[in-house]
Amino acid sequence: MSDGRSTHDLKTVVVIGASGFIGEHLLKSLAQRKDIEVRVLVHRSRIKSDDNINFIEGDLLKPDSLDVLLRKNCTVINLAYLAQSNLEAMANLAMACAKNQIKRLIHCSTAVVVGRTGSNLVTESTVCAPASEYERTKLSMENIVLDAAIGKYEVTILRPTAVFGPGGKNLLKLANELLTQIPWINYIRSCVFNRRSMNLVCVENVVAALVFLLDAEKVDREVFIISDDDSEANNYRDVENRLLTIFGICYPISRLSVPAFILREFLRLAGRSNTNPSIKYCDKKLADLGFDKPQKIEVAIDRFATWYKKSCDNKNE
Repeated sequence: MSDGRSTHDLKTVVVIGASGFIGEHLLKSLAQRKDIEVRVLVHRSRIKSDDNINFIEGDLLKPDSLDVLLRKNCTVINLAYLAQSNLEAMANLAMACAKNQIKRLIHCSTAVVVGRTGSNLVTESTVCAPASEYERTKLSMENIVLDAAIGKYEVTILRPTAVFGPGGKNLLKLANELLTQIPWINYIRSCVFNRRSMNLVCVENVVAALVFLLDAEKVDREVFIISDDDSEANNYRDVENRLLTIFGICYPISRLSVPAFILREFLRLAGRSNTNPSIKYCDKKLADLGFDKPQKIEVAIDRFATWYKKSCDNKNE
């Protein structure tokens, strides 16, 4: 290490699924830490770019390869979600963690494992009733690791809502529609969606939550939601307005406010898992533990919109 310390003096953090949107941001954050050694699971060898980050070849579907990746008393952050065989991959990881005597596994799941609920406010204690295959798989992954870890290592589960930021997929569809679709279609959609909850969370806050749980004292078998639903701006109309302002677009007439029950029925007919336009996810439990979100969602939305507009302008040059 550049500060003269041996890797034996450092806390070892293993990151799985680092090639995704959250993972890329997480590695940038961990690269700034001088007190940890980061071991990243990759399918193909990569050139080392930071002093404290090492890339280790392996595969979640090849259990023996995980023995090379893991270290005794390390902390594992799992962000992986495969195209298929996720339950097998999760079982392999859970068993490898026990075999290699890790300290803690932080598993990044999703807040939508709650599925359909009659409540407008979702907490970690809300009973899960997953409706889609994705939701059922994600909940099963949580249960696999919780069952496998009993008495062997700590498990912490983080459930983010819809993660967004420059380079991410969430908000891309809305931004693209506002810039390319026929204006009257966008106008009708805005009237119907009105103040529907967007349930967004900026990637900076998700990464900060992961790092907070990495450094936290013992938090065994705990589930935490991370969202930005505490902001009044986290609804369709206000998010759209921020995008429109930065895009330099405005509707020629004032938008109507269609009653929420109409949108609820529309979502039901469309086969959406979540048909409640007012649902919000509460992350008070994480805040009560001492976590303070570093980014305001309004700032993050503006940053996303500026990035998207610049990307479109560059393509058109």
